Amino acid sequence: MKGPEISVFIPVYNAGAYLKPTLESVLNQSFTDFELLVVDDSSTDGSWLILQDYAGREPRMRILQKEHGGNVPKSWNVALPLLRGKFVFYLSQDDLLSPDCFEQMIRRQRECDADCVLPDMLRFTRDPSDAVQEQALTAPDADYNRILDGRSAFLLSLDWSIHGFILCRRQFYTEEEFDESTFNSDEYVTRKIFLKSGQVAFSGGRFYYRRGNPNSITDPGHPFRYQVLRTNRRLLRLMQEQGFDRQELYKYRRQVFDTFCGLHRYFLNHKNSYVSTEQSGIQALFAEEYEALHKERKATKRAYRHSGVKQRIRAALMLSSYGVFVLFNKLFTILRKT
Repeated sequence: MKGPEISVFIPVYNAGAYLKPTLESVLNQSFTDFELLVVDDSSTDGSWLILQDYAGREPRMRILQKEHGGNVPKSWNVALPLLRGKFVFYLSQDDLLSPDCFEQMIRRQRECDADCVLPDMLRFTRDPSDAVQEQALTAPDADYNRILDGRSAFLLSLDWSIHGFILCRRQFYTEEEFDESTFNSDEYVTRKIFLKSGQVAFSGGRFYYRRGNPNSITDPGHPFRYQVLRTNRRLLRLMQEQGFDRQELYKYRRQVFDTFCGLHRYFLNHKNSYVSTEQSGIQALFAEEYEALHKERKATKRAYRHSGVKQRIRAALMLSSYGVFVLFNKLFTILRKT
């Protein structure tokens, strides 16, 4: 039996008021040859009842409830063998799509036989109408005829010059397994998919990314958000394995170290908003990741050799020991407040 053109996957846990608009935005697409697979992580807020209601009325929709496991990668690993489409598209439980999003992506894929296609991504808080077009992530230089090779797409994705919500060939996903120990390992997998791609294209159609949901792990204050540090280290190791050149590695090393410092300062400023067990876990993660940075401190220092004097001194001091790093960051945080 021929499968649908697109498999759409949504992982759900306590989606609350966000779930119905998200489902509607998928089910009301102008392009109709798709299936919708939703994996519920044993929600406790009525999300499962909403899913049952929709699935009972919509033959393209399949739902599955798994034992509560607490993260999206586990839901991905459940979903992967169940996807039947030629292409796969993923969105979160609170994101939205313009009605022509799938139509635009499929049209562009067929025009150039792309392995991956990216729609425009706009960020919003309450309603898509508050999204700012000038802040949208679109095709580089707004050139929708542009096609990137996978390596170029990978590099642009590292600092989010392009986003990672992609329509891509199903086998690119099914060849992967999501690391269930890290909450944002989907970002790692997406970048691996870019590397495997021959052609990455861009389409019209809009993907609306919701901000301001306090339950989202992408919220700056979420305790699991700090796990991005592990993903950054894995990506750096992947670049080394794939033979990226020295300057590309230096640039990403600076990004990894700057992200580490910035997240640590954020933690110092918001430490009291976490319960004691969360504080301990986050502090242990920082210590673990600092140890990895310290082992490669010579390479990180070299990455800053063409930076300003202040940046070079800062990197040298903060990479000397974890104690010095913490003290330096505390002083920096205090000075910023005065």
